[in-house]
Amino acid sequence: MNSLQLYSISLTGVKEGVHHYKFDLDDKFFQNFYSDQEQPKAKLLAEVEMIKHSLVITLNIKLNGSLRVCCDRCLEDFDLEISGDTRLYVKNGGEDEELSEDVIVISESTTEISLAQQFYELYNLSLPLRYIHPEGDDGESLCNREMINKLNEHISKPEENTDPRWDSLRKLIDK
Repeated sequence: MNSLQLYSISLTGVKEGVHHYKFDLDDKFFQNFYSDQEQPKAKLLAEVEMIKHSLVITLNIKLNGSLRVCCDRCLEDFDLEISGDTRLYVKNGGEDEELSEDVIVISESTTEISLAQQFYELYNLSLPLRYIHPEGDDGESLCNREMINKLNEHISKPEENTDPRWDSLRKLIDK
């Protein structure tokens, strides 16, 4: 059995109306998209609300969970909370195809919708550009203090040699 079939919704026998599904995205899920060395350490829950009408199916997908990452500032591992949501429209048509990023067409003979690719794309879109410890309740960074102190010791400070002509012009700007 294909492991991506675990992330499919069966369409046979589903009546019109609202239906809810939950999918755990863990190591088994990410093995399909990454080699062992690149595979993220994530525990995510994908919740799908399927609204079935006669002509279109609307899928509201929410992704929540945590990802074990290395802080880009202090190099200490921490659990990063991530979340995201998207909407997907599924229409019946001639053959299976993707019309746009949020509209897909399925043939009349299709019995299930695989959401693995949508989950994977939503996961990637939910990631921040930089992984940095969040701030604590007191507003202080939760980064490793020892490492931050070491970094501050090695920051080069710009020299204050300025041209006096520019200083006179800066006084005009400050007024």
